[in-house]
Amino acid sequence: MQNHTTKYPNLKQLELLVWRICQLFFIEIMKRILEDLDAQIAQERDTQRFRMKEKSPTVINSLFGAIPIKRNYYFDQKAHESVYLLDRYLEFEGRNALSPLVEEVALALAINGPSYRKAAETLEKFLGYRVISHEAIRQHLMASEVLQKARETVHSPVLFVEVDGLYIKHQRQSKRGKEEKSLCIHQGWETNGKRVCLKHKRHFVHDGEQPFGKLLRNF
Repeated sequence: MQNHTTKYPNLKQLELLVWRICQLFFIEIMKRILEDLDAQIAQERDTQRFRMKEKSPTVINSLFGAIPIKRNYYFDQKAHESVYLLDRYLEFEGRNALSPLVEEVALALAINGPSYRKAAETLEKFLGYRVISHEAIRQHLMASEVLQKARETVHSPVLFVEVDGLYIKHQRQSKRGKEEKSLCIHQGWETNGKRVCLKHKRHFVHDGEQPFGKLLRNF
């Protein structure tokens, strides 16, 4: 009987291949949608106020890959400033070149994971390209607006507080670095099969402007 020498990809290789193909389709579809939306905004804008200047290229790093687009650049004659109307309608700072979903995932990995560097490496492994550095994640986290959650009832007689710190070095050798503190507060844990989940978990990141102990007590 003739031996078949054709090699087939294993499941991991096949899954990765399909994922990369889906990424390419997503990038092309998003590029068309964004540029079509930009063209529609140009037609419907207040031409007396927004004077079109030129098209400016940018790259949006998304969960499916880098999306290169060209969008219209305007001068707002009422506010006397230059604007990208597409960015304004999307509620997106295009110059940061980082999609809101990528930012949210990166911050979630940084908060729940062991370090900023590990968060960046995990995101790179998942997406297939280096989308953000660990230092950029730290900067985004420090600049993020903290929204207060509603008060929660304490069901347990004991609150568990897990504190962690990350030592940040300054670029200048003459200045000492500092430690950024973060903590996780929960009311115990529960098991679901082999998984263990923390109950009523809350996170707190110290911004360094006031004493850590005081802010922790208030939190």
